[in-house]
Amino acid sequence: MKLFIWDFHGTLEKGTERAVHHITNHILEQQGYAERLDENLLHRLYGKKWYEYFAHLLPHESEKTHIDLQERCIAFDTEHPEIIRNIVKPNSHAVQVLAEIGTQHDQILISNTRPANLTQFLKATDLISFFPEGKYFGANSHHPDAKITKRDIAAEYTADKKFERIIAIGDSPQDMIALPDAIHYLYAHPENPFKEGTATYRIRDLREILREL
Repeated sequence: MKLFIWDFHGTLEKGTERAVHHITNHILEQQGYAERLDENLLHRLYGKKWYEYFAHLLPHESEKTHIDLQERCIAFDTEHPEIIRNIVKPNSHAVQVLAEIGTQHDQILISNTRPANLTQFLKATDLISFFPEGKYFGANSHHPDAKITKRDIAAEYTADKKFERIIAIGDSPQDMIALPDAIHYLYAHPENPFKEGTATYRIRDLREILREL
């Protein structure tokens, strides 16, 4: 049996950047800032932690303020699940690929998101059936002092298991979990550039992963 380790944002879903855009600018306006996140900066920063968006937009403010604004965004997101339901969708071919892998191999999902928010995302995109309890993990690594990494979670999951091969899929080098001898797929949405970093394969269509079956 092989193990497929998935990233969520920017990989199995599409639309989160639009939700980030909407929520970020809402919080900036609510807190009295004139600055706004525009489309160019959104695409340049996408994939970074939310407080890092505010570090770029408000360099004159303290890190504490950046983190506070991030927490306000997360709280607003949690209080308004309709934003995620209306904007975030499964990525093209994600359902087909997950279904085919699931008939033969093990697959888990590891995200930087908080566990509760990750559950919300999976339910909103109808992908929860592919990742039952114990198969999806939120690292909650949005705070700069976060202690647990995605690699830590992957290492713990694989510690007492033996797999023929491990395949890691993500849209950034940090999201392609760097376990020994893993095959790394760097994914980018067709309209987005690839992020810098080394990978075994670079793909724009999730169906290319099916070569690993």
